[in-house]
Amino acid sequence: MEEGEVVFTARYKDWVVVKKLSIDGKTTPQEISAILASIESTLSRKSYQFSGINQAAIESAASKLAQGKRKSFSSLAEILSSIKPAELKKELLSACPTPAHLPIAENYLLKCLLDSLGFKTNLDVETLSEAYPEIKVPKPKGNFKKMK
Repeated sequence: MEEGEVVFTARYKDWVVVKKLSIDGKTTPQEISAILASIESTLSRKSYQFSGINQAAIESAASKLAQGKRKSFSSLAEILSSIKPAELKKELLSACPTPAHLPIAENYLLKCLLDSLGFKTNLDVETLSEAYPEIKVPKPKGNFKKMK
């Protein structure tokens, strides 16, 4: 079997991330999928943060749209058909540093809306863990308090 590794390292100002997986004959495709999903999740989260959009404002807008709705495609269709495009565009533009950022804000709104309804927008480690309980996802190092 092939040996190798998956390594992702990034450093920008005070943000540093290192994700590694050594691959040997015992490494499963599911373990490789989990590390790649973890890297993708980090990249997505930081990409939105570095874009300069007001994430909190967009998350709030998505939350309002999804409030009281259950996870279903009919709920999603109902929400999308209730959107008033001019009002939403104005709200999204107010969350952008420049009008050129509008596509990023729209993308983030849809991601937040789907996430608020309970749809996963990215393959994540939690979903993989549900599908493959044998995968032991490494916990981040450090002393983290439990969130309530």
